[in-house]
Amino acid sequence: MIAATVTKSLPFGVLVEYADVPGLARGVDSAPGDTLSLRVLEFDSTQRRFSAELA
Repeated sequence: MIAATVTKSLPFGVLVEYADVPGLARGVDSAPGDTLSLRVLEFDSTQRRFSAELA
């Protein structure tokens, strides 16, 4: 579980950042600057990004 910061709200979820690594949390509605508790589903080490869901 991680605590990631929302960087942008999109129609299908939010973009987040954790330790300078960007991620996407689908189906989440939150405002930029909010901190979310997330569970990482996938991590792409080549692209340095992750997908997550609410914990």
